[in-house]
Amino acid sequence: MAETRLCLPDEIYEQIKQIAGGDAQSVNSAMVVAIEEYIARRRRERYEAMGRKIAQRDRELLDRLAR
Repeated sequence: MAETRLCLPDEIYEQIKQIAGGDAQSVNSAMVVAIEEYIARRRRERYEAMGRKIAQRDRELLDRLAR
């Protein structure tokens, strides 16, 4: 497992600390979950963008197939 140092503004640290406490988890666990969600969202956005690009490129073919 990799370790890294993360410098957070005090306000963000306090918010994640509150969230973690409310969920009965450590600050570290809450940050790992937040990073995993960020990665998943970015991956989803990338795939959606590729889908839009393909749909746009192949619009005529898709329209013919839909008939």
